Amino acid sequence: MTALIDTMLAEHKQIFAMLDALHDQGISTEAGRKTLGQLRQLVLAHLAREDHKLYPPMHRHDATRKLAEDYEAEMHVISREVLDFFDHYRHGGDKLEFARALGRTIARLRARMTREEIRLYPAFRSHCDTPVSA
Repeated sequence: MTALIDTMLAEHKQIFAMLDALHDQGISTEAGRKTLGQLRQLVLAHLAREDHKLYPPMHRHDATRKLAEDYEAEMHVISREVLDFFDHYRHGGDKLEFARALGRTIARLRARMTREEIRLYPAFRSHCDTPVSA
């Protein structure tokens, strides 16, 4: 397994741990808003790693090009939704509305990241697995 994929998988775990912490802290606490900001930065770094290190090698291989294009296009939509969530609640907000939005965000990210781990990352390892630094 490449260092890149190791990094991506570790970030998935970290993102979900932070989402769980955010759920427990809530948005009305300073700790919750701090976690939200840290989570936003982690997600942005993860997206940049995908855009600059994961997708480009996949675009160069016939066997992975279409898969990369599909996942990349879908992620642009999801990332806008997730970043809108972060921006909307960065200064707090209604607790019930936040809980609902957080639940939707968690579900959306969990589904996407599970599919990445099952389909996208194995395709990368099979066709693009060269020593790549994270």
